[in-house]
Amino acid sequence: MSLPNDLARLSLPIVIGQLAFASMSFIDTVLMGQLGVVVLAGGGLGAVAFQFFYVVGIGVLVATANHIAFAKGRVERGEGDESAIHQALLSGVVVTALLSLLFGVVIWNIKPLLLALGQEEAVVDVAESYLRVLVWALLPALFFILMRSLVLGMGRPGIILPISVIAALSNYPISYVLMTGQFGLPAMGVQGVALGTCLVSLGMALATIVMAYRQTLFRRFPFWSGWQLFSFSQLVETVRLGSQIALSHAMEIGMFSAAALLIGLVSVEALAAHQVALQSTTLAFMIPLGFSQAVSVKVGEYYGAAQYDQVRAVVRLSLMAMTLTAAVSGSVFLLLPEQLTEMFIDSRVANIDSVMPIAVSILFVAALFQFVDAYQVVLMGVLRGFRLGSSPTIAATVSYWLVGFPVAYFLVQEHGAAGVWTGMGIGLGTSALILASLYLRFSGTHMAARPSADPQLR
Repeated sequence: MSLPNDLARLSLPIVIGQLAFASMSFIDTVLMGQLGVVVLAGGGLGAVAFQFFYVVGIGVLVATANHIAFAKGRVERGEGDESAIHQALLSGVVVTALLSLLFGVVIWNIKPLLLALGQEEAVVDVAESYLRVLVWALLPALFFILMRSLVLGMGRPGIILPISVIAALSNYPISYVLMTGQFGLPAMGVQGVALGTCLVSLGMALATIVMAYRQTLFRRFPFWSGWQLFSFSQLVETVRLGSQIALSHAMEIGMFSAAALLIGLVSVEALAAHQVALQSTTLAFMIPLGFSQAVSVKVGEYYGAAQYDQVRAVVRLSLMAMTLTAAVSGSVFLLLPEQLTEMFIDSRVANIDSVMPIAVSILFVAALFQFVDAYQVVLMGVLRGFRLGSSPTIAATVSYWLVGFPVAYFLVQEHGAAGVWTGMGIGLGTSALILASLYLRFSGTHMAARPSADPQLR
């Protein structure tokens, strides 16, 4: 199979899976807009908080896919055995449980933090009501990512494709029924929206387990048994790499979360407009994010097998593909901002005229940074495929928090929400430049010959 076809076969199910889960938050926000601007602002704020922890969790669990792919590459070269694959999966199970517990406690008790950050109490009350239900989606959502890491690392991503499509199609009707109280059920409002997402997340996790373990290949790696193979050193390695990936994810989504808090100080209307733009760009971002995870796995596999020409080919193809997808998403934001806003805000229950100009200005800025956002997340995946240490995370920290957010803070006084988004775009562009230089440095020094040990850029 040619490399473009192989990369497409691997990335397409992941991208659709990312889109499916992101569509749940997107759909949740659309439904909240039918309940009014305050509910849209508060529920959207809650969705941003949940997405922060979810994306950070993805970052940690992506390390499991990297380790499985690297171990698979070594097995194919005759340099290892399959126990390393099982060990990586078992470590991922432990990490999933710990993250669900830790993040769940924080989400359950997030109201005082939001109030301390200056958010309006009415908005925070809605956010808390939404999150107290949505928190139960955390464990199944992260376990789905863990199972996806297994099938992805083993090169069998087709399992997750039908599950993701069914989940995406079922979320709206389920959440709508629970929100409005159809078929004799009580109308649960914003909590019904959250409950619908919980049910769909649970279904995705269970379906992935069933579909995977119906195949002989995966029966060799059961997550419920074989714990005599569990390796504490493997757990430490998973946490080491995963925490680096998670921290870089946290730096980016944390910047957007902080932007929501900053915009929340401007007005409720500005925060509602921010949620419109954020959910739209987040859905678009799932394409490069999912592609980045596929690229990370392929780079790890080829790097483990010392096929350096293939690594370079993956990088070239990835950047070309991201140029195309960024052009499409940017065009939608430029040409259809009013239509996107109208999807979220029901003019029958809210004054859309006060939100529309703010949302249009934000989406204009968002369209301009689609390219650098796509490039930087794919380059991050490439560097993680090399199992690098702290350098990509440092790049993210510097770009988002020492460049992007200070510029956003400076511009908000005069330019409002659009100024905040401009600052974030500058941060993403800085990240793309730094990560590109790190890749060129690595490829020039470590890929001319087989390294004797895993190199770590510091």
